[in-house]
Amino acid sequence: MDGKALSRAWITVAAFAALPAFAAIDGGEQVVRAASGYGSERDPGTLREIGTLDERRFTPQDVAAYSKPRTSSTASARSAKPPKHWIYDATVELFFDADGDGFYRYLRVTFDVDSYDDRAWVYAVLYLSPDGQVWELFHETDDFRVDGATSRDAYEVETELVSGYPPGDYDLLIELYDAETGLFVDELGPAQSSAFALLPLEDELNDLPESVVIVEEGGGGAIGWPGLVLLVGAGLALRRHGVSRA
Repeated sequence: MDGKALSRAWITVAAFAALPAFAAIDGGEQVVRAASGYGSERDPGTLREIGTLDERRFTPQDVAAYSKPRTSSTASARSAKPPKHWIYDATVELFFDADGDGFYRYLRVTFDVDSYDDRAWVYAVLYLSPDGQVWELFHETDDFRVDGATSRDAYEVETELVSGYPPGDYDLLIELYDAETGLFVDELGPAQSSAFALLPLEDELNDLPESVVIVEEGGGGAIGWPGLVLLVGAGLALRRHGVSRA
């Protein structure tokens, strides 16, 4: 995320700057790789190329600065007028569980934004809640265009959790903002859809497949693998040359 986006993210959470600081649940750095774009840009049945995902690191100080209590609401940031843009629908898909423990490290969030305007520009900010107490920012999209009420402009965010996310059930929140005014216009999270609640997630460092280790123990009189190979080879040679016992 560039400096401009960081600045905008800071404005997004500026209303909560006076609140107590929050740190990552394990007190360490959080690292994610993420990319966003229109769903139509991706071939059906595929994920985005790994090389297109940008890595971002959140220090404990960053996590505190960009986090906010779960009980807080951005409703006060709405314009006095009814919003012209809103999240019509959204889905979450989970991928990659290398260790088979039921927790996934890669998620794709797809959301369809509609607008009363034929053309509008918006952006979204995405949060995860690891403990039911605080929302932690993990991605902010670039500005993207919405073409009225069509579903052809559905937008996606794909994210790989790299570190700082221990195995657990996470809640997900999307906040939508008008790109021209910077005003909050809509949100979609567990309060609006159970599909955004209790997502079984973990980071890449916790999703390592179990490795098989072969331990060879030698002892007096035991024949190891090299010895067995030599014996088998000698036996075959004897048979090939027709040698028999006297």
